[in-house]
Amino acid sequence: MSEQRRPRTLVLDTSVAVKFHLLEDDQEEIEALEAAVGDRRVGLHAPGTLLPEAFNALWQRHRRGELSREEVSEAWEVISAIPLSLYGPEDLIPRAVEITFESGAIIYDALFLALAEETGTVMVTADDKLLRTLKGTSYADLARSLAEIDSLLH
Repeated sequence: MSEQRRPRTLVLDTSVAVKFHLLEDDQEEIEALEAAVGDRRVGLHAPGTLLPEAFNALWQRHRRGELSREEVSEAWEVISAIPLSLYGPEDLIPRAVEITFESGAIIYDALFLALAEETGTVMVTADDKLLRTLKGTSYADLARSLAEIDSLLH
């Protein structure tokens, strides 16, 4: 009797979700993550705040003239189609507040960290400022850089 492996779960940070459509520096890492999700080797989780945060990031780029309205629409279609298990932020807020006070991370990031803690996994982020904020705290192990995706997938 063969034992089926459960897919690895990861918490997807907004900074990474936005990269699913935009051609940026981390394209190889994004493609590896997309392939793992497509092959069902990885399941993705996120607080429900990810979608409005992602759209806001696209909107800000549009306002700065970096993306056209059509590019924002295309990116939004890709991001909103990412297969995610979304969690209500209201369930994560009590723990996220503690994480914010203890680590200095902003509450929006702390929601992702609380979810990683709750689901027994790590969040994948492209936010170097967040990683620097967490360095030396008890929450540093809950966040991994997108650059480490190969090691997280194997």
